Amino acid sequence: MKIHRELLVLCKQEKRITSEILTKLQQMEDRRDYLDMAYNSLFDYLVRGLGYSEATAYQRQACVRLAKEVPEIKQKIDQGSLTLSAVTTAFKHLRKKPVAEKRKVLKSMENKSSREVKAMFLEPTPTLKIKKTEYVDKVLLRLELSHEQNKTIEQLKALKSHRHNLESLLMDLVEKELRSYGIDQLKASESNRSKEFAVSRSKNSRQISRRLGNDVLRTANYKC
Repeated sequence: MKIHRELLVLCKQEKRITSEILTKLQQMEDRRDYLDMAYNSLFDYLVRGLGYSEATAYQRQACVRLAKEVPEIKQKIDQGSLTLSAVTTAFKHLRKKPVAEKRKVLKSMENKSSREVKAMFLEPTPTLKIKKTEYVDKVLLRLELSHEQNKTIEQLKALKSHRHNLESLLMDLVEKELRSYGIDQLKASESNRSKEFAVSRSKNSRQISRRLGNDVLRTANYKC
């Protein structure tokens, strides 16, 4: 597979060139040479001076700044054990962390996919704490929220309208969810009936209507 071998070589060259570009960009950042060319920042230089898209420029800027504290990441990018995307994700979450922790986290990120790296930084969603007490004439629910969860609910209330209190908002959401299930079930039921009808027709493909049968019999003088 000649093309495959050529692509492998090109991929290695691409990683090496990326590492070299990061080194040059780091020199540009350290000396702030972009200011002499009337660019406001390294990011501005990457976008307007070098023609990168904003997303790609941000990736390279993030890698340059993180590599200033952890220089070995350029070698890891060159080797392919770290990607620009992974390093950018790490940069977003490790800005205020000590260098030792940054180095440790980056080490744990090696040879992981972008999805796996993002999962490393996901904060677990706090679960709602609900205490349920049943009485003869009612059910009492005690809901315990974090400040962040309460803030989210207040934002939803504001978007829905000021007429909603927590109780009406909850019932509105429950009823909406039930309606969506009802529609889904109705569609599923109609689909099942259609399938059953199709199967029934396929199994009885030789059946004809009574009227047509009588016409056939009359034509044949009832000798069929």
